[in-house]
Parts: sequence; C-alpha cells; structure tokens
Amino acid sequence: MEFINNIRQKLKEFWESKSKAQKIRLGLSAVLVVLVVTILGYFMTRPNYVVLYSNLDEKDAGEVVKKLDDMKIPYRLTDGGRTILTNAKDVYKVRLELAREGLPKDGQIGFSDIFGKTRLGTTEWEKQIQYTQALQGELARTIEEMEQVETARVHIVQPQKSLFVEPNAQREPSAAVFLKIKPGRELTGEETRGIINLIAHSVEGLKPENITIVDEHGRILSNIPLSEEENAKELVNAQLAIQENFQKRLQSSVQSLLEQIFGPGNVAVRVNAQLNFDKKTVENRMFSPPNPEINEGLLRSVQELREYFSGQGNVPQGEPGAGSNIGTYQQQNQGGTSDYQKSEIIRNYELNESKENIAVAPGAVRKLTVSVVINRELTDDEKEKIVALVGNAVGYDIQRDQITVEGMAFDTQLADMLSRQLSEEARSRQRQMVIIIVTVLAFVAILVVLYRNLMRRKLQMEEEKLAQKLTEAQQAASVEIDEKEELFKNIERLARQRPEEVAKIIRTWLNEE
Repeated sequence: MEFINNIRQKLKEFWESKSKAQKIRLGLSAVLVVLVVTILGYFMTRPNYVVLYSNLDEKDAGEVVKKLDDMKIPYRLTDGGRTILTNAKDVYKVRLELAREGLPKDGQIGFSDIFGKTRLGTTEWEKQIQYTQALQGELARTIEEMEQVETARVHIVQPQKSLFVEPNAQREPSAAVFLKIKPGRELTGEETRGIINLIAHSVEGLKPENITIVDEHGRILSNIPLSEEENAKELVNAQLAIQENFQKRLQSSVQSLLEQIFGPGNVAVRVNAQLNFDKKTVENRMFSPPNPEINEGLLRSVQELREYFSGQGNVPQGEPGAGSNIGTYQQQNQGGTSDYQKSEIIRNYELNESKENIAVAPGAVRKLTVSVVINRELTDDEKEKIVALVGNAVGYDIQRDQITVEGMAFDTQLADMLSRQLSEEARSRQRQMVIIIVTVLAFVAILVVLYRNLMRRKLQMEEEKLAQKLTEAQQAASVEIDEKEELFKNIERLARQRPEEVAKIIRTWLNEE
C-alpha cells in the first residue's frame, strides 16, 4: 500500500511540476497512444472476412443470408447485397453446408424447378408464366456455358393468344438478353449470331431480328447482319470505310509533307482512291528443261522408222493404212528403175512442270487521283518537283494514277473571321482571368493588412498591459520604501526622545538571540 502511495505521490509531484503547455502535450500524447493501441487491437483481433459468394441474384442472396442466420454464422454484405463475406476460417465449411442445401441456385428457374412444384388448380396463364420463366432460366444457363460469358439474363415476351383481333396488340414474340462478359474477353459477331439463333430456335415464332443483346456497359451487341442481304450491305459499308481511311491516311501524309515546305494553312490536298475489293486467284503453269545448259528435257522414248526401195515399179507412197493397200490398175511399164528412201525418228522428252497459285488479296489500288493546291503562284519547275514529292509519298504509278498541282490564292475571309473571333474570345478570357487574379490578390492584400493591424493592436495592448504592470510594481515599491523610511524616522525620533528605553529593548533582543 505504501508503495502505491509513493508512486501516486511521485506522479502527482511530476504532474504538478509541469507547465500548462507541457500538461496539454502529455495529455494529447496519452490519448494518441491509447487510440493507436485500441486501433491495433481491433485490427489484430477482428475476424478476417473473405468472399463466400459474389454476383448473386437477390433471391439467392436472401436464401443464403437466411441460412447463415439459422446457422448463427457472422457475415457481411457488399456490392448492394450481391456479395456475401464470411470468416475465412469458416468459408469452406459454410460452402459445403450450403451446397448440401442446394444453395445458391444461380437465380435461374429451370424446368426441374417447376415440374416438381405443379399444384392442382393451376390456371393456364400461370402454367404459361412458369413455362416462360423456366425457358428463360434454361437459356440463361446455356449461354453462361460459353467461355466468354460470366452471367446471362434472358427476358422473353410472348403475345397472348386471343380470338379477337386487337389493332395495337403485339403479334410476334420478342426477347432481350443481358450479358456480363468476363474481363478481357469479347464476343465475336459469329458468337453473337450463335446466341441469337439459339434463342430464336428455342422460342416458338421468335424471329432473329426481334432479339436484342446488351452487355454490362449498355452496348447493343445484336446490331450485326443476320441475312445475306444485310451481310452484303455490311460488306459494302466496311469497304467504303476502308477506302475512306486509306484516302485520309494518304491525304494526311501529303498534307504534312507539303506543310513543312509551304507552312501550315497554305496547302490543300484531296485524295480519291479506287480500291479493288475483288478476290482473285491466279494459277500459273510453267515448263522448264531439267538441264538449262543444253535446253533439253529428259529423253523418255525414241521411235525410229526407216524405209528403202530400189527397182522397177511404182514408189511406195501415201499414208499407211487401208487406203495405201488398195490395188491399182496395171499400167504399161515405162521402163527404168527407181530408188526410194525414208528415215523418221520421233523422240519424246520430259520437262519440269511447276504450278503456282496466287491469291490476290482484296483492297489493291485500282486508281489514285491526287489534287494539290498551294496558296501562291507556282512555276512549272516547282509544279514538277511537287508532283515528284507527292508521287513518292503516295506510291505513284504513271500507268494508273494522276496527280494535279496548282498554285492559287486561298479565300481566307472565313478563316480570318474565325481567327479574329477566337482571338477576341482568348483576350476576353485573359481579361476575365486578370480580373479574377487581381480580385484574389486584392482580397489577400486586405486580409494581410487586417492581420497586421490586428497583430499590431494585440502587441500594443500587451505592451500597455506590461507598462501598467510595471507602473503598479514601481508604485508598490515606492510605497514600501516610503513606509520603511517613515518607520526609520519614527525609531530615530523615539531613540532621541527616550534613549534609555530604546537601549533596554535592544539589550533584550540581543539576550534573546
């Protein structure tokens, strides 16, 4: 007990020995230390929450939360209730328990969910609604099997069948699909057409053009050609876009080249390109001798025929065959002899044969026309030099392309007017900026002057208080001095009047000491 009292006394003495400013600093330091220790303790002892399920449907999230409440397991909700967090040490146990209960159900109702829940007395309209919901769920689950799709929602609108004709009633079914694409993935046009055809062939009477597909960013993915006619239009539009981009690229190249020579705003360039988008395949067959030195092929076969005749009679002649074997009428022998000789050699050679198939890609330049106008008069020599520069920049073909260069003054009235307007607007903005800056500086100057006056007045008041205290101290000191002098005078006067009594009092004081 005495030890505790000693510590308390020392702490009290330590606290009382400090000034007011030191006490404030010590108090703030103590509060800060307690706060840091409390925060560290909270973060070190709090449970580590991890994701149990994410991107849940509202119905699934509600069922999972109810089950967690029944199991008395702490949890947290984020992402608008679509993500559920739980303690890291319990996450696997909780997932197994929820999986045993068939949770979550992915928020989709399938045919297996409605076949076992059909009640007696269900109306035809309720059956149709259940069938539509089940079909939507099955289609969504099928679409989610695609590698690029994270989640899918399908909404089908089917017109009600009626015996009566309503003029404004919907006659054809329609469908809307919401897709959340996985990060870094993208659906191709072919895959989008696959989803459209999947839904169109799953719903009776649903046409592909009545299906809309939207991704999580609100982009419509179903704006793609679905028929050959639309595909042809899309192809033409793509070709026109390619041609326009090609023209802009050449125009920008020529413009930047000439503006470095004649200055910005002094060059006008227009490019008209005709591209050949026909797809063509060329097949070439070439024959060459195996031995180029002798320029002959390989000998494959030789056929040699020799005929010789000498004597009297007709010389054998004519083509071999039945016609030559027909007998002739006997003629009078004209006498004499005749000689006949024939030699024929037929050689068959083999040559090297090579085939070359060349596929010409579409987009080749068919014709190129470039027009250039310079903002001044040009000589013929300058025009020729500009034509050469432009030709090298665009890949000029003298047999195919045409380049025209002219020099004439530009009409710059509109540009000058716009330039003046822009300059005036710039000056107006500068004036406004100057006014704002001056106003701010004036406000700051006023604040500085007021602050200095306030500090000067405060210093003056402190000096006056200090002077007043000094005056009061001097007055008190002078009063004390006057009192002492008066006391000394009274003692001196008493000693003169009664010296014996004063001496006796002094001896008494000395004896007491």
